[in-house]
Amino acid sequence: MTEFLIRHFVRGHDETQNPAVRERYGVLSGAVGILCNAFLFTLKLLIGLATHSISIMADAFNNLSDGMSSLISVVGFKVSGKAPDSKHPFGYGRTEYIAGLAVSFLILMVGVEFLKSSVSRIIAPEPVRFSGVLLAILAVSMLVKLWMGAFNRKLGRRIQSPTLLAAMQDSINDVVTTSVVILGMLASRFTTLPVDGYVGVLVALFVLWSGVGIARDTLSPLLGQAADPDIAHSIEEVVLGMDGIVGVHDLIVHNYGAGRSLASLHAEVPDNADFVAIHEVVDEAEKLVWQKTGVYLVIHMDPISLNDTRVNTFRELTQEVLQGLDSRLTMHDFRIVDGKRHINLVFDVVVPFDYGAEARDKLRRDIAAGLRAKEHRLNPVITFDHQM
Repeated sequence: MTEFLIRHFVRGHDETQNPAVRERYGVLSGAVGILCNAFLFTLKLLIGLATHSISIMADAFNNLSDGMSSLISVVGFKVSGKAPDSKHPFGYGRTEYIAGLAVSFLILMVGVEFLKSSVSRIIAPEPVRFSGVLLAILAVSMLVKLWMGAFNRKLGRRIQSPTLLAAMQDSINDVVTTSVVILGMLASRFTTLPVDGYVGVLVALFVLWSGVGIARDTLSPLLGQAADPDIAHSIEEVVLGMDGIVGVHDLIVHNYGAGRSLASLHAEVPDNADFVAIHEVVDEAEKLVWQKTGVYLVIHMDPISLNDTRVNTFRELTQEVLQGLDSRLTMHDFRIVDGKRHINLVFDVVVPFDYGAEARDKLRRDIAAGLRAKEHRLNPVITFDHQM
């Protein structure tokens, strides 16, 4: 069924890197979500009203929120597919994340409301009616949600969409909540305790947990999360594979939505290289990164000395000191500036994020002590940065 829908409603479905095709995938997922959730909402609301079950009605409105989430996703994909313009030169790709955030807020609102209703049902219980027909209908709704989960999982993985993968997880969550509702209905036949209310609380808490998870996943790229390790490795591998580039550092990737990333990187080149020739190599590296990863890369060239024996000796000595302090430390932009009484070693040290201000101050002192123990005239001038 999934492949049938893709073939008939997603034109050019194999071109998953194409923003227009990506938009079609998102619209298809949203349309299917709206139809399925509208059906389940109507079905469960009628059951909930017939059985006086607050947990089933909570589950019904959870489906309603899912349908509205699908509508928001459709709008998000349509807007994110807009071409760049003068106001937004990097396009509208982040709209997809904003849509996901709006979905999470909607889910949280539903969770809060039904948490209040469920607590009220515990305080003032009402009898819950039960029948095999109702149980069968709820089982059908679980099957629908399982299919929707598999559907969104396939689409989400095909276009690497956090929004569709969140929709997949939400469908799985609904299967769990409906299972809990069924257990509550069965338990109510054997006890006078307000099991329905307690089950409603569990459903509401699960909905809230789901909303918080989706909010976290969509906020992360909006706040500026670290580059995907695979993408970062691919970029560095391509650049280092070019003749004349001997090292890379300070890679920063800015995400403007799926398939819309801008990156900058420092490439180390020999200081005696032909400027025009090495500039052509850098241009070629930028183009190759775009072709292989879809990331628009800007490279800054850092000339370094490779044939100066004195510079190489002090560089190796400094690396030895760093590795002796912490094997995770790396350095770049190493150069020597001679003074009247000192030999100034100027370089950047890349430290892990777990180094706080005090740890960095201590590290600075330890590096200086280690270098001076080898040569008392050495004076390190250190700039700390992080691997992005």
